[in-house]
Amino acid sequence: MKNITLDDGYSFGRGCFETILVKDKPVLLKEHIKRLNDSLKILKIDKTITVNEVMDKIEALKIRDKALKIMVSRENVIYNSREIAYKESDYSKGFNITMSNVKRNENSDLTYIKSLNYLENIIEKEKAKNKGFDEVIFLNTENYIAEGAVSNVFFIKNDIIYTPSIECGILPGIIRGFLVDNIENIGYKIVKGRFTKDELLNCDGAFITNSLMGIMKINSLDNIKINENHMVDKIRSYYVSTLK
Repeated sequence: MKNITLDDGYSFGRGCFETILVKDKPVLLKEHIKRLNDSLKILKIDKTITVNEVMDKIEALKIRDKALKIMVSRENVIYNSREIAYKESDYSKGFNITMSNVKRNENSDLTYIKSLNYLENIIEKEKAKNKGFDEVIFLNTENYIAEGAVSNVFFIKNDIIYTPSIECGILPGIIRGFLVDNIENIGYKIVKGRFTKDELLNCDGAFITNSLMGIMKINSLDNIKINENHMVDKIRSYYVSTLK
């Protein structure tokens, strides 16, 4: 057990973290480490995490088919692993989601990093879970869709995929970035912009993403059924094929 120094990461949440899917090897590790180091710069933490040291830690801890969490503050670098919570049955039925009454602040630097001060996301997701939902989505202060508590949001209309732009107040998700950069490989187009709840409700299909779940279809929003779309299954199949 590593001793933890009580720095301002503990006192004020000045620090950040990454959660990485590790199969036979870590998925999109370079992208995770880049985001982690970019976040450290924003928080004025004079540390740089390297891919090599993370790979060494994965080997030392014998992490396979698990989630690796890296937490960094001024005086601490902590590695932890856990089981993957998502089951195949989740992908079959899809997620039922709800909207939060809390607004995402698109003007705050903290919105765009995975800081150790993550409690608002956790509280809002717990509220949603207690009401029987799987995830909660935030609007921003201008009432445009931002992101989920632990996910990025996508919807489909007329065979085009739409996702909120980063400026809407979202964490630039690793899987989101992967899809934006690679979706044309399977013949689809992604449009980034500002979108309303009504546009999401009237879509032809929708899904959320994060590094552990990958691609998860949305089944309903506030108990209103979301259309199913074969494109979601194709996108998920494409992503899963890149893990092999």
